[in-house]
Amino acid sequence: MKQVINGKTIEFIEDTHEYYVDGIKVPSVTQIVASVLPSQYKDIDPAVLQRAADKGISLHKEIELFETTGIVGNTEEFKNYLRLKRTNQFYATENEVLIYIEYEGKPVCAGRLDMIIQSEELQGLGIGDIKRTYNIHHEHLKLQLNLYAIGYEQSYLKEIKYLRCIHLRNGESNYIDIPIDFSYASNKLKEYHY
Repeated sequence: MKQVINGKTIEFIEDTHEYYVDGIKVPSVTQIVASVLPSQYKDIDPAVLQRAADKGISLHKEIELFETTGIVGNTEEFKNYLRLKRTNQFYATENEVLIYIEYEGKPVCAGRLDMIIQSEELQGLGIGDIKRTYNIHHEHLKLQLNLYAIGYEQSYLKEIKYLRCIHLRNGESNYIDIPIDFSYASNKLKEYHY
């Protein structure tokens, strides 16, 4: 996937999960989060993690397919997604959005956020991030979504007004407000680079 965004050529190579900004390889937002915050998965069997990752990828694809084509999924988690949308009155305007972040004029990372959302209740654009994890790790989520917001604003020159986690796991579903804190995210980004 290659896209020109705000004058920069952003490339994502799915097989290797690598990002390039104008030909320069940069870490992903996820790699930065994993590097500056303690791992929440260090004691979990890799096979269990892989199965969970596969289920998460499948759910993401099911939701993306619905949002881009209208094809309705049939898993319990997908049905809970539709219920959350109705209850919280949000809709996706973009899916799998490429972003990059520059610091002092240099590209420092890139990523793909799940969706840009709009809400009937809230004004402006928000970021919706789908999680299928057993536990929500709020600090990791706060950093990830704030970095995405910084990247979206730099990439597309549009303001992000709110951040939401769309937590779907088995019969559980939650729409979680994540605080906007760009200074926290910027400080963690500096920590990664110095």
